[in-house]
Amino acid sequence: MGEGIEKCENDISRVHEKHYKSFIDRIANDLGITCDQIVDFELTAYDHHKPAIIGLHNEFVSSPRLDNLASSLASLDALCEYKAKADLDNKEISMIMLFDHEEIGSTSAQGADSNMLVEACERIVYGVKPDSSKDEYYQAIRKSFFVSADMSHAVHPNYTEKHQPSHQPKIHEGIVIKINANQRYATDSVSAAILRVLAANASPPVPIQDFIIKQDGLCGSTIGPMISAKAGMKTIDIGAPQLSMHSIRETCGVIDLLYYKFLFACFFNDYSKLTHDLLAE
Repeated sequence: MGEGIEKCENDISRVHEKHYKSFIDRIANDLGITCDQIVDFELTAYDHHKPAIIGLHNEFVSSPRLDNLASSLASLDALCEYKAKADLDNKEISMIMLFDHEEIGSTSAQGADSNMLVEACERIVYGVKPDSSKDEYYQAIRKSFFVSADMSHAVHPNYTEKHQPSHQPKIHEGIVIKINANQRYATDSVSAAILRVLAANASPPVPIQDFIIKQDGLCGSTIGPMISAKAGMKTIDIGAPQLSMHSIRETCGVIDLLYYKFLFACFFNDYSKLTHDLLAE
């Protein structure tokens, strides 16, 4: 029994050996306790510095949580400037949905794996036309287009081998279409064609890059496949290229954020007009 107690006390003392003493001292001082009272801890690093425009030519954005505040800002900014037509008969209704819990699976009441989008679409259709049939609702869904706008891994100059030679998204070179044959991304040939048409007709035109994960690499996912499966909408996964994704501070290009906004503006204003010939009635 005595040896067991001694071993336990030694295990506790070794916790302090795993970390810098000054770090343990700081935690103990902030909590008003002594270092030997700390058995274990769980801390999350949080950057409290303000976002900044950096670089020799002020060409980079340095900020926490660019994934995914960047596309949230760009889409909201574009929607606020959207000049909506008062004619409801054309059935052109633009909207954005900013979901919570994307990084931990999206399975929550306010996550993308909920019924939030489907219910919102139903309320819009029946609100605009209360006597709509169920078939008319399904037609509206099938004519809709969902842009799953996230971020994308830019090629790192020190680790270019992590990307395929022909699929290396670069900062400052436009928005990225994300493709995966295993449907980790919802992009298909139709949704990609629609996005390319929108990008080419944006003002100014938005350059497009393509990203496909290496065969020996693990592919992350987005809310795109969830929305595509639940709602039955045509869906595409896109992102602005960035470095240091999911780190305490991330980096992307100033021009790419502007490209994002230009693309959303074209999407909100001209989607039906530009893609009419690509969509089945």
